[in-house]
Amino acid sequence: MMKRISLYLLLVFIIMPSLVNAQRWMRYRYEVVGGIGTVNLFGDFGGGTGIGRHSTMDFDIQGTRPALSFGVRYKLKELISLKGQVLFAYANASDTYTDNLPRANRQGTTNTFFIEPGVQFEYSLIKERFGTRYTFSNIRRFNLSHVNTYLFIGVSGLFYFPSLSIARDNDQGSPKHISMAFPMGIGFKYAINRAYTFGIELGNRITTSDYLDGHSDKYSKANDDYLILMFSISKRLRTSRRGLPRF
Repeated sequence: MMKRISLYLLLVFIIMPSLVNAQRWMRYRYEVVGGIGTVNLFGDFGGGTGIGRHSTMDFDIQGTRPALSFGVRYKLKELISLKGQVLFAYANASDTYTDNLPRANRQGTTNTFFIEPGVQFEYSLIKERFGTRYTFSNIRRFNLSHVNTYLFIGVSGLFYFPSLSIARDNDQGSPKHISMAFPMGIGFKYAINRAYTFGIELGNRITTSDYLDGHSDKYSKANDDYLILMFSISKRLRTSRRGLPRF
């Protein structure tokens, strides 16, 4: 009888910490997120030595401009989250950045203000860990395998307001200022302390418009994209018994 009790107690001591840790994520299902980063626009203007590619292949660091984001994240499951956010960005592109002669001769420059409200689905490849051991305060034990790594995909509304200057115009229409964007990319999170986490996201936005830069060249066959690099701080909020966040 005593052997059975001892075995039972041993199993309890072995299993209980794992169960407690497995359920810890449920105590912090909500996060408030704020970020600052950069935006790069891939449209008709600027870019590399060839024609406008409307993709990251046309990246030009001179066109990098600031971006801000604010949002809320909710954990549906330990590895699955939804994040609603609003992104503000001020993008730039110019033919003065390119060595391609036809594009350079066009002398087009645009500055575009974006507002992007949307939601994104996140799936963790490496789950988020809790406890002071997995924070920057314990940096000596930092391990890349403990960094919460996730892929994301989403859908957003897009309101854009370009300011355009161009010498030679081959435009084939006019902007409607409303479009849709489809974010996709990768993110990383690691805890600063029990309450706050630091994050990095890199994601491209595929859109349904060729007028984010205010221009659609008659030779263009693709919609505009833009790349967002975001550095963020998140605050974890405790979950009440009713399933609501405690501020």
